[in-house]
Amino acid sequence: MAVLLAARLLAPLLNRLTRRQMLLLLGIGFGLMLVAQLLVLKIMPVTVYHDPFRVLSQADQMAAGDMHWRITYFWRYSNNVSLAYLLSLWLRATTLVHLSTNMSVHLLSLLLLDGFIALLTRTVAQLSHRNTTTLAVFAFCSLTPVAYTYFLQVFYSDLPAMLVLLILVREVWLWAQRNVRQKWVHGITLTCTALLGQLLKPNLIVVLPAVVLLGGCYVLLKRRLTWGKMLPLLLIVLGLGLSVPAGRIIDTAANFTPNTQFAFPTTNWLVMGINQHSHGMYSGKDVARSLKLPNQAARNRANLQIIAHRYQTIGPLKLARLWVTKAGILLNVHGVQSWYNGGYRVAPQWYLAHARTLQTLTAMGYQVAIVCLFVMTAFSLLLWRPELRSRREWVVLFSIIIVLGYIAFHVLLWETEQRYGQVLVPLLWLVASGLPVPIKVRHFGWRRPVAGLVLAGGAVVAGIGAAPLIAAQNHQPLIIAAQRSQLSTQYRATPRKLAAGAVLAETVNVNAHANYFSVQTHNHAHVRVTLTNLATGDVVRLHQAGLVYRTQQHLAAGQYRIWLTNTSRRPQAIDVVATHNYRLAPHPLVINGVRHAHASLIYTVMRKE
Repeated sequence: MAVLLAARLLAPLLNRLTRRQMLLLLGIGFGLMLVAQLLVLKIMPVTVYHDPFRVLSQADQMAAGDMHWRITYFWRYSNNVSLAYLLSLWLRATTLVHLSTNMSVHLLSLLLLDGFIALLTRTVAQLSHRNTTTLAVFAFCSLTPVAYTYFLQVFYSDLPAMLVLLILVREVWLWAQRNVRQKWVHGITLTCTALLGQLLKPNLIVVLPAVVLLGGCYVLLKRRLTWGKMLPLLLIVLGLGLSVPAGRIIDTAANFTPNTQFAFPTTNWLVMGINQHSHGMYSGKDVARSLKLPNQAARNRANLQIIAHRYQTIGPLKLARLWVTKAGILLNVHGVQSWYNGGYRVAPQWYLAHARTLQTLTAMGYQVAIVCLFVMTAFSLLLWRPELRSRREWVVLFSIIIVLGYIAFHVLLWETEQRYGQVLVPLLWLVASGLPVPIKVRHFGWRRPVAGLVLAGGAVVAGIGAAPLIAAQNHQPLIIAAQRSQLSTQYRATPRKLAAGAVLAETVNVNAHANYFSVQTHNHAHVRVTLTNLATGDVVRLHQAGLVYRTQQHLAAGQYRIWLTNTSRRPQAIDVVATHNYRLAPHPLVINGVRHAHASLIYTVMRKE
């Protein structure tokens, strides 16, 4: 509330800024944001795991010319085949200028993220014609985790989906302004964007009913069918339709053959969406049950029975509560800094000294920003009296239909996750800026802007003051260093056979004291794992606990070396992650004295309360 009130008080001052002053302010802001992003990528790289790493690993492999599919993940989730293949084309192109996979992915994330921020800021400026809204959207992106955490550090389909939706709505809005030549160019752009979006993020199919509803509203209100104005909507439909043959072409080019033995039917996500115990989120139990069935058809038949049974037994009240819970999860951004990353590879010492407070501030900052966006959008809609006479109102209506359809899709039908709701962010900004709250630009004294600055400063100070108190209640383990990228045995990733007497060694930097160190081996692996403090020479032996060898004794800050030795007379299966051109950890894995720069053990260093 303090942030919103401060923005209201500062609005008259900000709206008096000239175009040149705004460009200068935004230019400086973009420059500072870019410097901060480069520092984050350089100093604080994260260990990427789960789905994004499997996509990245396959893309890295294909970019090196290896077109085989060795894990069952892509047979189970074939929607990510296109993402992996298109990413491999980017990696192959950047190899020509001798960029590593790490640098290539960072460059791609920067281009997409900063391009998205620039296009969103420009679109909001064109829609609202107000400095306050333009500065608000830029502040939303540059002063919150949007520009520095998940979308920057982990490449996956969410950011491209946000950019696709922004381009689609923007092209529909500006279509009438184009001349004939421009319409040819932008028509191709519109079709290709819709095609690409559907390939990368299949749940963007919700755009199709939104297009039909928008076209229906236009015909009913105007009482005529104008093909020239309906053309951009038809091009979106064309792009969505072309994604089907395009997907098959990509499968052929990528040497990918679907396998119904492992494939999941669409109903698998519907089953998870109606699971009370997992709150409609991803359910490992539902997945495990499906895997016991022989093929895709059998899974589909079983899923239909489970869906019918769950709807019959859940009851209307519990079903409504589940839907509310799923909506809350969909719009929750608390975990933005931990989505699909297992912690920093080597957390800096200065960060570890204040890690919990900084994590709390990061979460609070984005939560406040999202709530402010919701309030702005809701307030704009409350004051809106739809007449649908301008293109701006039509683009707002299009955005609203997509937002409501997307929320309904994930709340009523599909499974849900926190990060899924991020795709709505650009559309909410289009609604909030397309229907601006009128603010009169008049002469003002020094009291209002000063009060706004004081209030904004007070909100920042209050947040910084509250963060340590909130952080003190957080008893989650603090990751000091980690390499958790892996293809996972659940997808039949092949372990490395460690010959009798063979030795693996890897150095790990630990920048703060820890009390937990684990190294993942493999099920039933019998090896000897020790840690050596390179400064003192002290040796700590790790003991087997399930799939890992671990120690929970105090470890001082310093540099350690993991020694993993097969002391038995038989080869032992060990989980070693290896890529073609992607660096997984700060130090190479040494196998029998030979350094492997693109291979690593799987380890986690933590401090538990």
